[in-house]
Amino acid sequence: MATTTSTTVKTLQTTVEKQNDQITRLLNRVSQLSDQVHNLTTDLNRFKGDVAKDVTYLTNRVDGTE
Repeated sequence: MATTTSTTVKTLQTTVEKQNDQITRLLNRVSQLSDQVHNLTTDLNRFKGDVAKDVTYLTNRVDGTE
């Protein structure tokens, strides 16, 4: 019985170690994705502003106000 318990404990320890490694990798990946989302949001907002400026400029040129 002691051998079975010892084997079970070792198996569980190995499983927990693997899960800890997976969790660490997943947390790192989530952090990377979060950074990418932030960067994309920043870029998108900048792009929207640039497009709005371009549209305003073109509208003014067509209207002859600039």
